[in-house]
Amino acid sequence: MTKWKYYIARTKSTTNKDTNSVLKRVHKMIILMLLSSVVGYGQQLEVKRIELSGADVIFHYTLSDSVAGRSFTINLYTSRDNYINPLERLSGDFGLQVKAGNDRKVIWHAQQELGNSFDGKVAVEIRARVYVPFIMFDGFNKIKKGKPTDLTWRGGSRQHMLNFELYNKKGERVTVLNANTNAAANHTTVTLPGDVKAGKGYKFRIVDSKNKDLAVESTPFTIKRKVPFLLIALPIVAGGVVASQFINPPGEDGNIPDPPNTPPG
Repeated sequence: MTKWKYYIARTKSTTNKDTNSVLKRVHKMIILMLLSSVVGYGQQLEVKRIELSGADVIFHYTLSDSVAGRSFTINLYTSRDNYINPLERLSGDFGLQVKAGNDRKVIWHAQQELGNSFDGKVAVEIRARVYVPFIMFDGFNKIKKGKPTDLTWRGGSRQHMLNFELYNKKGERVTVLNANTNAAANHTTVTLPGDVKAGKGYKFRIVDSKNKDLAVESTPFTIKRKVPFLLIALPIVAGGVVASQFINPPGEDGNIPDPPNTPPG
């Protein structure tokens, strides 16, 4: 497994007080490569350059492999938690099943991750390993909100405690369900909360809670409403018809009649 480590440090701001971006306040940025780039026999990860773009840090790298078609898991970690949990505010070529290639990059949204008040230094570590799923997750096409749904998989052991992380099509984590499910059970039942938006392109990322380098993803699926929108709308329309009939009985146009003529005196 590759481990590249970088130290990112900054001095106190000397710019305008209204600037709240972490990296815009950086007076001095130091990035040092400390460890080698060999993933394993026949594989290599080489960081070509590091770029600062606004509040982001962009790592440009090349990932090569002597075995065609194989995938890798790419994650970034920091010294803030002793390199335990992978960074979450990332985009680009990271996560599960990254293919080898020459023009790969992973973007760390540092301000979102560190917060506006960050003032200090942090070491960043890039890890790459050959992707080998530790469980085989059975696919499905759709889930209804508020309705219990059975999820099944093959493999795993009692030592693997699983968290089911729900991600939307933008790659944003929405919620975590069924934390610490024993993998040896090979099934669990999830119920999506009502505040999750219906839509396409959702995925479950199933992560070992004790070793977050172990993770697999489901195939994309659709989240649907518990009650279809048409069925929700029909009672409202029907209610409107009843109200209309009550206000305007059949045969009447709804106009207020003129008062009767006053009899002659």
